[in-house]
Amino acid sequence: MKYGKYESRTENRKKRKGILRSFRNLEKRFDEKAERFAFRHPYLAFFAMFYGMPFFVLAAVCICSAVITLPAAWLLNWL
Repeated sequence: MKYGKYESRTENRKKRKGILRSFRNLEKRFDEKAERFAFRHPYLAFFAMFYGMPFFVLAAVCICSAVITLPAAWLLNWL
């Protein structure tokens, strides 16, 4: 079975492992920076965790819902 013009199955697996490794490294660096920020600025970190994060999650849900429902409402002449 061909996976590309010049690629074999093992080359594709190596690429996927490299991509997954880069995601893990990115996550590790982010965690280290967030932990360092939390230790240096405990009050600001508390505010960000308990007020900022829920706000941004709700904002993302509202925006994604609007992106889905507004075009559908426009197509069905509900607006």
